[in-house]
Amino acid sequence: MEDSVNLSVAMTEGGADEEQASSLLNHNVSFNSSMEYTTMATTLPANLSFSLSDAERLKLKQCHGNNNNNSTSVNRSALRDLSMNVETNNKNQSCMETSVDMEECSTLEDSERIISLDDSLDEAPCAESKIITEPKESNCEQSSSTETVTPMPTYFEKELVELGRRCWLSTAQTQHYTKGCYWSPDGTCLLVPVHLDGMHVMELPLDLYGASSVTEERVLSKLQSAVHVPEGGTVYDCVWYPLMSSQDPSTCFWLATRQHEPIHMWDAFDGRLRCSYSGYDEVDEVMAAISLAFSQDGQKIYAGYKRCLKIFDVSRPGRICDDYAVKFAISCMTQTSEHPHTVTCGNWKGYIQHFDLRCPPNQGPLFTLGGHSAGITQLRYANDAAGNWQLFSGARKCPKLLQWDMRNYKKPLHEFQRQVNTNQRIQFDLSADQSWLVSGDTDGAFNIWNLKSEDNKEAIKLPVHGDCCNGIGFHPTLPILASTSGQYHFISGDNHENTINTTTPDIPDQEEESEGKRIIDYENAILLLWCGDSNVSI
Repeated sequence: MEDSVNLSVAMTEGGADEEQASSLLNHNVSFNSSMEYTTMATTLPANLSFSLSDAERLKLKQCHGNNNNNSTSVNRSALRDLSMNVETNNKNQSCMETSVDMEECSTLEDSERIISLDDSLDEAPCAESKIITEPKESNCEQSSSTETVTPMPTYFEKELVELGRRCWLSTAQTQHYTKGCYWSPDGTCLLVPVHLDGMHVMELPLDLYGASSVTEERVLSKLQSAVHVPEGGTVYDCVWYPLMSSQDPSTCFWLATRQHEPIHMWDAFDGRLRCSYSGYDEVDEVMAAISLAFSQDGQKIYAGYKRCLKIFDVSRPGRICDDYAVKFAISCMTQTSEHPHTVTCGNWKGYIQHFDLRCPPNQGPLFTLGGHSAGITQLRYANDAAGNWQLFSGARKCPKLLQWDMRNYKKPLHEFQRQVNTNQRIQFDLSADQSWLVSGDTDGAFNIWNLKSEDNKEAIKLPVHGDCCNGIGFHPTLPILASTSGQYHFISGDNHENTINTTTPDIPDQEEESEGKRIIDYENAILLLWCGDSNVSI
């Protein structure tokens, strides 16, 4: 990976610089390069006129004036002849211009080559199978918009193929177990918090970029940590920067909040701490945020606390923020792209509340949803083919996954059942085409629902893990499913009956199993599965 760029330099520029920087993050690099090259080509006569004689300038104007009558190839030939004359009359200057042109062409080719490696990541699947590509101009001619058919990834049509697995050792004194998994927005890496072992960033295996299928004979990936932040304590929540792109190191970071600590921004390239955002209570002591979320444009940070929602500016680390008072602790948040001034929050009381941040806090939420028997642990918006916003919600110690239609939220649209009998957050996720809903459960199984099917109330259960499946996540563009397992277990004395037989790493024979150092055999693992088309027969 490239060295990361200091975020404070990129974020502290004001006014038009911020708008230009943010707009560059939303464009393809090859598209920008081609536009710059096109601008140079179309303004070539004006740029060269200062170095020409009167006769040469007249000849160039005549060539440029006949553009409507002559073909493009004739103009290119005239410009080529003219450039040869310039090279003869002013050799040093022409050589320098030629080297600049060759350098720009080389830069254009390099940028296109880099982008072509990630074409599968840029072509994110959506509800429609056709994508209108943006028009690109070249120095020869203008190409109009074309329609290309993007193949949609298929899910769960054949057997799941294991791509890689990694386990963490635990002792009776120090139990390491995963706490969910989070794909980066560009799909290049996976973030996994581990209890008492900080956070791990694992890169997607290189052979899976652009893969259309896999075979059962594929060698399992080791899933080594590209970045490890060895923080202790309990990590409450993690969230990636929504405009993250590995081609722009300044955007490669995530936020994390943990017990007794402020919100930290971590670099995804080298794991260094970039900055912190601190929330303080009424006695001026640092509070730990319970939940985190970015605004859709990535300019604001929403941090949920026990009695307030704090809004930080990404470009201004520290303690300066806006407070929005609430009555209950905010346990999770989500937001729609069409309503940037509103945020949907879940709390530990089991309610879902929708706030308009432009209204004063004393007016309360716009609406409140009930239906869960315990605290809300996750909220997720989905947009169906008709443009209707669907809200999915899950809670701790509650067997229901609820789907809400935001046009009529008096009662849930659908109710899905899963096994959740602990206070731990059990993640669920939607596939890229939003046709499949998958959730883990405390029994270690996958619960899979086909949302496109009329009979989607009964889940397909796949026993995958030997312990609680707490994390689940679809890759943004590829048919890859990541899952994590593990939970805290109460170990008493030397009672070995509490252990279960699962897959763990090899343990050295000479390692002593003393009091508090005894290795326990619960599964604490991360697993990558290919859930798309494969060469394995059912």
